[in-house]
Amino acid sequence: MFFCALNPCIDGFATGCRPYLSIDSTALNGRWNGHLAAATAIDGHNWMYPIAYGFIDSETEDNWIWFMTQLQKTIGSPPHLAICTDACKGLENAVKNVFPHADQRECFWHLMRNFIKHFHGDGYGLMWSAARSYRKDEFEKHMSTILNGCPGVWKYLHDHHNLNWMRCVFNPAIKCDFITNNLVETFNNWIRDIKDLPVVDLADKLREMIMTLWEKRRISERLQGRILPAIKQQLHARTRGLGHIRVVKSNDWSAEVRNNKEHERHVVKTKAHVSSGSTLVSLVTMLCAL
Repeated sequence: MFFCALNPCIDGFATGCRPYLSIDSTALNGRWNGHLAAATAIDGHNWMYPIAYGFIDSETEDNWIWFMTQLQKTIGSPPHLAICTDACKGLENAVKNVFPHADQRECFWHLMRNFIKHFHGDGYGLMWSAARSYRKDEFEKHMSTILNGCPGVWKYLHDHHNLNWMRCVFNPAIKCDFITNNLVETFNNWIRDIKDLPVVDLADKLREMIMTLWEKRRISERLQGRILPAIKQQLHARTRGLGHIRVVKSNDWSAEVRNNKEHERHVVKTKAHVSSGSTLVSLVTMLCAL
């Protein structure tokens, strides 16, 4: 087995990335039929940020425990950490073993692939609406509709998919609301053309690709202000046409939102996901997530 984490990747994760990890492996198609395991994070531009990779012969629980142990030695145990995995029980158990205090999330896309094998019908499309809900009451509304049609859904989810897959229970301090594991799938797609290389050449080629990636993303020399250009574009897009709304903050997590057009006032508490107006709390919560 082999594990590699470059020092710039480790330092960058500690100082510039949100405490979120996406873990998965992809099968190699060269002479050695093993797996390439990878841990990726997300940077300030919402770009895939590779942290570590390694070679394991198969996706067994022992191999995943070994990989996650090496990762823990590399990054330590951050106080707020979310780890997203696919529907792989060996990896899930390894995360629980090595990072027992992490916010453990499950890829909702993989959850639904298993879900539709047991439950059928158009009404189950509300599962996606439930998973995307930021507010607990909105989540419960969608789930109650589903459970009224089939009470067995909740027992199935509790028995087979008991990790965090709904946004309403995500820790807001992590600042990442992804419900799928697409981040590491981006990494797998990034390396798809080199998976047939011998393992020594593959490891060195990955090192080279990461170095090139860092050089392309070096924007500090032309950065103006504290907000990244891509985030400014998102803020401008999401606040377009909202000139009639005024936000008066009381602290980092609550504010009064005034709608001058409708002559309305709403109290918004983003951490508790509570507001006197559902549309406004969704907007303010979405902006705070940035």
